[in-house]
Amino acid sequence: MAFAPIRESFNELSFRIDDSNLSTRAEQLRVRLKTYPILVASQALLQLLFVFVLWNQSEHRLLLLWIACTYVFHAWEMIKWHNDRDALHTTTDCRLWSRHFTLLALGVGLLWGSAFMYFFPPGLEQQLLLICLMLALAAGSVTMISVHSPSTYAYLFGVMLPLTFRVMAVDDEPHRAIAYMLMVFLVVIVAAGRELQKLIFISLNQRFENLALVKQLTHQKGLLEQANREVEESNELLRDKGKLLEKLVQERTNELLAKTVEVVAIQDVMIMAMCSLSEARDNETGNHIKRTQHYVRELAQQLQQHARFSDFLSDEIVEALYKVAPLHDIGKVGIPDAILLKPGKLTAEEFEIMKTHTTLGGNAIAYSGEDSRLQDNSYLVLAREIATGHHEKWDGSGYPKGLLADQIPISARLMAVADVYDALISRRIYKEGFTHERATEFIVDGRGKHFDPDVVDAFLAIQPAFQRVAMEYHD
Repeated sequence: MAFAPIRESFNELSFRIDDSNLSTRAEQLRVRLKTYPILVASQALLQLLFVFVLWNQSEHRLLLLWIACTYVFHAWEMIKWHNDRDALHTTTDCRLWSRHFTLLALGVGLLWGSAFMYFFPPGLEQQLLLICLMLALAAGSVTMISVHSPSTYAYLFGVMLPLTFRVMAVDDEPHRAIAYMLMVFLVVIVAAGRELQKLIFISLNQRFENLALVKQLTHQKGLLEQANREVEESNELLRDKGKLLEKLVQERTNELLAKTVEVVAIQDVMIMAMCSLSEARDNETGNHIKRTQHYVRELAQQLQQHARFSDFLSDEIVEALYKVAPLHDIGKVGIPDAILLKPGKLTAEEFEIMKTHTTLGGNAIAYSGEDSRLQDNSYLVLAREIATGHHEKWDGSGYPKGLLADQIPISARLMAVADVYDALISRRIYKEGFTHERATEFIVDGRGKHFDPDVVDAFLAIQPAFQRVAMEYHD
């Protein structure tokens, strides 16, 4: 870990070039090549200024020889630049240019350093002027050629080391102080150049990473657009197939609805046929069936908002109750005519036989639903409940099972009120019909004994509806 900074500095100074960083290094050298003519021209002007400042203090012949050497050196630089400035395609090309830049920078720096050592003026003012010129050259090298670290350091040390040694050669306090400041300046300028070079390298790396990312994103965009086109084509195909499927589904749905309507119609016809069979053997009329099914529906609708009944009495259940209510006495088909059609009061034994019509009806409906596909059919369940339980009583004294209170199915509780009310107001060969008021009194008297109290309350709330049904379907 302690040698990491030294190793990093060595890597920067060596300007390593390989396939992993070729793009970044080539770009650094390309920037150096673009600014090269400007740098050479500025060096030539500064060298001319140097000769002008020292013209009256040094031998003209030597100054002219020195500037001639520098200009020849610059001419050689420009010829090399002109011939090979586009050769940056391979690692070999880049390594050759890196080596060339380093040697050129070192050569120019040593020319400046040798000039300062040989033409060192005697006066302190001229010395300070030339020192400022050299410092400007050093600072300029860090900023202008920092994209290529080897040439930066070569030029910097070629200028600064001879300058520092020449100043230290004058053994007095002012020159020692200037020498120390030059060494501090050299350290600072090297550190600043190092950070600047790192920043340039990171920036170029980021640029190429961004370019690679843009290229990748562009490629991904092309793939996405291609995928979108394929999806659109698939969607178009699916839309066509979807329209065909929708048409087929609509046709099948219409067929299913027609079948459903047909099944419901057959179901209703079968219910009415079974009821007609019961009527043919009973003293009651078909209007009794119509009245009781309307009574049941009126009671159910009244109780739909009641807390005890709302969960059960959905619109579908209310409609089902209306349709199966006529089956409440279907079991009377199994009662002998001598008992069923007897005009007078039944004996105890006969009444026991009559009571079996509830279980006969329930069993017949249950038998018709033995098929597993029909066991959960709401019509059959409600029909069985009504046929079996419409003679059960709230206090448990009813038949056939003696169910108590909420043990009695809701459907049977509704049917009990409707059946008793209609039996009371209807005329039979063995009795006269009750008035509505007298029948109501009978129902109220049975509240909590024969009938569910809440069902009786619902009956009282809709008495006009019962009277209307009784008038509309009277015998």
